[in-house]
Amino acid sequence: MKLGKTQTLKIAEINNSGAFLESENGERAFLPKIFLDENAEIDNDVEVFVYQDDDRLKATTEIPNAEVGEFAVMNCVQSLPSGAFMDWGIIKDLFVPYKQQKGKIIEGKRYLVYVYIDEASGRITGTTKFKRNQNYENVPFKAGEKVDLIIAGQSELGWNVVINKKYLGLVYTSDVFKKLYPLSEEIGYIKTIREDGKIDVTLQKQGFVQNIDEFKQKILDKLEENYGLLYLTDDSSPEEIKEELQMSKKNFKKAIGGLYKENIIEILEDKIKLINEE
Repeated sequence: MKLGKTQTLKIAEINNSGAFLESENGERAFLPKIFLDENAEIDNDVEVFVYQDDDRLKATTEIPNAEVGEFAVMNCVQSLPSGAFMDWGIIKDLFVPYKQQKGKIIEGKRYLVYVYIDEASGRITGTTKFKRNQNYENVPFKAGEKVDLIIAGQSELGWNVVINKKYLGLVYTSDVFKKLYPLSEEIGYIKTIREDGKIDVTLQKQGFVQNIDEFKQKILDKLEENYGLLYLTDDSSPEEIKEELQMSKKNFKKAIGGLYKENIIEILEDKIKLINEE
């Protein structure tokens, strides 16, 4: 039985309280009646998440925010001297021992938590202490692949991120063209998987050809918002362009060049203008 994982188990016994589910090797977990289908029968397969409750294996059809080996943003529901209890999406809260807290966890606040099995106790445990700059082997990504990100926090080089709930990576400051907030979710793209196993991520697709329509549309949207005028030109600073459009100066210049060739905009001394706009 895979502790802390979602899996398919077979119903071995049903009673008034629920059902005992059994794995292929004969291990059992109890599924409370509230999660049991009223038409369930012996030998039916059930997809469940398996966890511990008072040294007893239990199952639930609820979907946890994170399984063992994954990260998730969780809210603290109770903080005690011994540790904190986090809401991780199932009926039982996840315990983060005091020694596994990077800083004291405060009730009612949200934290990025990694779920693992503690070697000493054998129990599913949470931690807010993890190495931000991990070295991985056999990373299942390729350059340019679209991924889901959780913004972990800022560093000297940029922003630490969690990739697809399982891997830690970095978005360099030079690749950030929008305001980011810790614990928020973003879409990203794998930029580089380095020889040392570290993962670099970008918030935009690599290559101008892939992005040209996106950048042009962003400029057109901004022009529409500003009555056909945008006070940016080739001479505008990278900071001004980033603040206004969340893109690099290089991509801005290529995009307005394309719009100009398509006779959609005029490029004036101190601004760009939609053609046929009054």
